[in-house]
Amino acid sequence: MALFSASAVFGPKGALSLGIGVKPRVFGSVSQSRIRLGNHVGYSSRNIEFASKWFGKQTNLITISRRVMKQLSKIMLAAVASVALAAPSFAWDFSASGSATASFNQTSEKANSLAATKESTIGSGFSSAGSSLTLASSHTDGPNTASFTYVLDWDGNLDETLTVSGSRKVGEWTGSGSVSYSPQTLGCSRGDNATSAATACAGTATGEDSTSVTLTNGTMTIVMGDASHLSGQNVSAGTGAAGLDGMDSADADTGVGAMVDSFEGVSLGYALSDTMSVTVAYQSGSGDVMGTGEYLDGETATSHLTSGFGVGFSGTFGPATVGFTQASGSTADATGDTDAGKLSTSWSTMGLGVAIDLGDIDPFLSYGTATGSAGSAANKTVENTHGGSEVGLTYALGADTVTLVMGSLSDQGSTTDKPTEWSIMEVGYATMVGPASLSVGYGTTAKTDADNTAVDGYSRTDLDVALSISF
Repeated sequence: MALFSASAVFGPKGALSLGIGVKPRVFGSVSQSRIRLGNHVGYSSRNIEFASKWFGKQTNLITISRRVMKQLSKIMLAAVASVALAAPSFAWDFSASGSATASFNQTSEKANSLAATKESTIGSGFSSAGSSLTLASSHTDGPNTASFTYVLDWDGNLDETLTVSGSRKVGEWTGSGSVSYSPQTLGCSRGDNATSAATACAGTATGEDSTSVTLTNGTMTIVMGDASHLSGQNVSAGTGAAGLDGMDSADADTGVGAMVDSFEGVSLGYALSDTMSVTVAYQSGSGDVMGTGEYLDGETATSHLTSGFGVGFSGTFGPATVGFTQASGSTADATGDTDAGKLSTSWSTMGLGVAIDLGDIDPFLSYGTATGSAGSAANKTVENTHGGSEVGLTYALGADTVTLVMGSLSDQGSTTDKPTEWSIMEVGYATMVGPASLSVGYGTTAKTDADNTAVDGYSRTDLDVALSISF
């Protein structure tokens, strides 16, 4: 076995002597020769100085590299943080929704009281309907919002509606608007050769969408364009049973209250306090007076313009919330034609709604009238009068609700006509069964008309049971 040794000696001239030795060990009669390894390397003072400088430069490069890498790390970290913070501002939430309803109806209807008229129950039985198939996406960036919806629904025909709406805030003012189109071309087709002329599908859009722009600062709200500038003030609750009806059900078919709807115009709403607000509206252009009053004197939208003015009020006084709307308008010739200048229509309407919150019991009252008349001497007897009232209450039984509403309606087409009058009633119960809503309603309608035997004595009863779920 050998024993190793090592030594290093620096000479007076900088010479380096390096020695490694292996000393022999004797094991019995066996011996190993001494091995000696010597290595003498000489370096001059200049070489050592050069090596020292070279290593110093390498140290500086390493320090600079570390600083660069440190700065790059900071930049990369800032970039990652910026992306993480900015990503939500570019994100759009997506949703799909719809509803399904299964119903059972027991309906009995009789057109009049004539002996030959039989009662019909053709509307009875089970039915089901899916509705409001909606694909929606929305985006929020601070106070600014944007949304897109695609809706398919059936309302006598298949309605396909695409809507984009949004709002922007600058300073204290928030502006909002929307654009919506209903192509209504689903299922339409054209011929596959040149001999078949292309024709527009029924209901296809033929012009730009009408819309409105809203500006508000929380106290003042300005709306300009095609909008429901005034409230009809109907506060009634229904049950789903076929008992309630609308004012001017043959045409405007509005809820009981002021006969107003969307129209082209401008309105200014002002919050008088946290519980009271007032709105004034002005209409100018073509179309029905205040959105519902049709032409009664034979005039047309190509020759006449419509103008109108209305005011609405809403206020809360203790447990009662009161709303009131008064509006009037008329048509006038805009062509300068002598004959057309003789034609005109004027309308006035009023609506009142009162809802009282008494805890579990919430009574309500809706009331409305509307009168329209032709202006020419030839149509002096043409005067439409519509009126209605509804009174009722909702009663909360825990999470369940009982609804009762009764009312009366009246329509008259001329000063020589007897009015058609009817009484209405609905009672219903609504509850939740897990995720589904269950409602049971019963409604009755009865009509009288002294000079129209085809309507006089009309009656209808309807029992409706509906199970619905939204998803």
